[in-house]
Amino acid sequence: MAQQTINLGTPPEGEDGDTNYVAWQKANGNFTELYDSVSGLSASVSGQASFKNKLINGNFNVWQRGTSFAAAAGTRYTADRWVSVGVGSTSALSQQAFALGQGVVPWEPSYFLRTVVASSAGASNLAALQQNIEGVRNCAGRTMTLSFWAKADAAKNIAVELSQVFGTGGSPSSQVINIGTTTVALTAGWVKKTITFTIPAIAGKTLGTNNNDYTQLTFWFDAGTTYAGRSNGLGQQSGTFDIAQVQLELGTAATAFELVPPAIELTQCQRYCFAATLPAGGAFAAGTQYSTTGALAQFNTPVQMRAFPTLTITGQGIGWVGNGTPNSGNPTIAGSWNGQFVLLFTISGATTGQSGFAAGKSGGTTLMILDAEL
Repeated sequence: MAQQTINLGTPPEGEDGDTNYVAWQKANGNFTELYDSVSGLSASVSGQASFKNKLINGNFNVWQRGTSFAAAAGTRYTADRWVSVGVGSTSALSQQAFALGQGVVPWEPSYFLRTVVASSAGASNLAALQQNIEGVRNCAGRTMTLSFWAKADAAKNIAVELSQVFGTGGSPSSQVINIGTTTVALTAGWVKKTITFTIPAIAGKTLGTNNNDYTQLTFWFDAGTTYAGRSNGLGQQSGTFDIAQVQLELGTAATAFELVPPAIELTQCQRYCFAATLPAGGAFAAGTQYSTTGALAQFNTPVQMRAFPTLTITGQGIGWVGNGTPNSGNPTIAGSWNGQFVLLFTISGATTGQSGFAAGKSGGTTLMILDAEL
C-alpha cells in the first residue's frame, strides 16, 4: 500500500480538508503497514547473530583439530570448544553432515556431532560431552534456558547438568555441581529439547588467581554409580548419540537458534585454539639464528589467545631452514605479546645473525595446535 497523506485543506482553517475520521483512517492504515513491515523484518533476522548464545560453536561448524576421533577414554577436544570426557568407557566422535533440505532441524545446519559410546562397567566410569563457558560471572545468579536438537540409535536417556568452577590458583571455592540436572529422553529421530536452569549467585565465593574460572555444561551419556547424583541416576549404557544446534541463553524461554557468521565463529574459537596444517616444506614464520646452537622464528595468531598456550605438533614435524643443522626434534614455544609467539629451535653449526625460517618437514603434512582452553 502506498503511503496515505492526510489532506490538510486550505489554510488557515483547512475546512475543505479531510475530516477527523478520514484523517485517522489514513494514519491507522500507515501505522498498520509500518508494524507489519517491522514484524516481517524481525522474523527474517531472528536467527542472526546477536551473541545471545553463551556457547561457542553450538552449530558444530568449526573443527580445527580434525573431524574424526577414534574410540578412546580420557579428556580431549574434538569440535572446537567441545571436550569429550571418558573414564573407563570410550567414545568415538565425528563430524556428521546433514542432508540438504532435511527439513527437521531448522536453518539448514551443515553438521552435527556424533558420539559413539562403548560403556565399560565400573562405579567411577563415565562418558560425557562438555563445554566450559569462560568466566563464572557470565551466568551466575541468572535464569537461563538451554535448547538443543538430539537423537540416539534407539530410545535412550541422557542427562544434562550445569556446574560452576571457580578456577585454580590461590584458594578458590569448591565447584558447585548438579545445577538443574535433568533427564532427557531421546528417540531415533531428531527432537528439540529445552531445559531452564536457575544458576546460583556467587556472592561469598572466591575465584582462583589463574583466571580460569567457568560455567560448565555437561551432556551425560554414560555414568557409573559414583556420578549418580550429577547424572540423575542415568546409569551405564552404550549407544550412539547425536547433538545439534546447542544454545544457552538468558531467560525462561528458548528463542530461535543464533546463526553466527563463519568468520566471527572461527575467531571466537581461535581465542582458545589455533590450529594450522602445514604442507611439507611450507614456510610460515621467519626468524634468525641468535647463536651457533639456537634459532627463533616469530609468528602471530589471528586473535589474542585466552592464555599462554601449550604447543602440540603431530605429523612430520616443524624444522628450521637456515645454514645451521637442526636437530631431529620439534621446536618449543616461548614468549607472547598481543598474539605474537616465538618458536625456539636447537641447531648446530649455525652462523649467528643469519636469517632463516620455520617450515613443515618433508614427507607429509604437519598439524600445529596452540591450546589455551579452560
